[in-house]
Amino acid sequence: MQPQLPLVIAVVGPTCSGKTSLAIELAKALGGEIVASDSRTIYKHMNIGTAKPTAAEQAQVPHHMLDIIEPDQVYTASQFKREGGEILRQLTAAGKIPVVCGGTGFYIRALLEGLKMPEVEPQQEIRDELAKVAEQHGVEHLREILRQIDPISAEKIGINDCFRLIRAIEVSRVLNMPFSQAASREPVPYNIVWIGLTATRRELLKERIIGRIDVQLQDGLVAEVQSIYTKFGATQALKNTVAYAEFIQHIDGTLSLEQAREETIKHSVALARRQLIWFRSNTQMNWFAIDELDSRAIFDQCITKIKSM
Repeated sequence: MQPQLPLVIAVVGPTCSGKTSLAIELAKALGGEIVASDSRTIYKHMNIGTAKPTAAEQAQVPHHMLDIIEPDQVYTASQFKREGGEILRQLTAAGKIPVVCGGTGFYIRALLEGLKMPEVEPQQEIRDELAKVAEQHGVEHLREILRQIDPISAEKIGINDCFRLIRAIEVSRVLNMPFSQAASREPVPYNIVWIGLTATRRELLKERIIGRIDVQLQDGLVAEVQSIYTKFGATQALKNTVAYAEFIQHIDGTLSLEQAREETIKHSVALARRQLIWFRSNTQMNWFAIDELDSRAIFDQCITKIKSM
C-alpha cells in the first residue's frame, strides 16, 4: 500500500452477503460516497430484481453509477472503467472517500485492479453470425466455441450470458488472440482497502437468497418484469439477468410461478459461487464471515482497518 495515494474502500462479495448496508454505514462514517459496481443496477427500471439500493438507502448517502442506461442498451466493462474512473477522480479530488460496492468482479477488476480492456469496435457481421448460432443451437454452443479459443473466459462468463460470450469471441477473432490474454494491466492510482464479505457455512447464503427472492416476489417482482418486458422486449439485459430471465419464461408460459422461483434460486446460488471465485483470487482482501461476526462487529473492524492505513 502507498499511503500518499488517495484512499478508496472496496466492499465486495457474493449476492445477499450484506454489501449494500455495510457500504452505506462506512460511507456515512467516513463522509464518503458510494460508487456502485454492478453490471445490473446500471439499468433503469430494473430495481426489485437487481436488489438495487432503495430510495431510502440512496437518501442516506450519495450513490453513483446507478440507473445509467435503458434495459435495451448495451454497456461494457470498458465504459464502466472510464465512467466509474472519472467519478473516483472527482470524489478523491474533492477530498471524499469513494466506497466502491458491488458483486461484479469484472467491473471491479477493471476499475480497481488496473485491468485494461482492448478497445475493439463492435463487429456487426460477427455478432449477427454468433447470434444466429445461439438461436439455432443454444447459448451453451457459444460457450463451446469460446472454450476452443479461450477456455479461461469460457469458464468465467456467467450462465446464459449470451452478450459477453459473443463479445469474448468477437474480440478474440479480431485480435487473433484469446480475450483473456488481450487485457493488459496498468498502475492503480489509489490506496485501496479491500473488504470482502463471505460465509463459512455455504447454506447461509442460500437461505438468504431464498428469503430475498420471496421478499422480492411480495414487493412486485413479477409485475416489474412484466412492465419492462412489455416496454422493451426480451433484451440482452433481461435475458442475461437472474430473476428477469426466469420470470420472463413464467410470463411466456414456459415456467410456472414456482418453477421460475426455483430456477431463480438455483441460478442465484450459482452466481454467488462464481462471485466468490472472482474475489478469492485477490490476495489483498480482508475477509469477514457474516456467520461469525454480526454487522456491528464487521463495521467496527473495518473502521479500525481503514484508520490504520
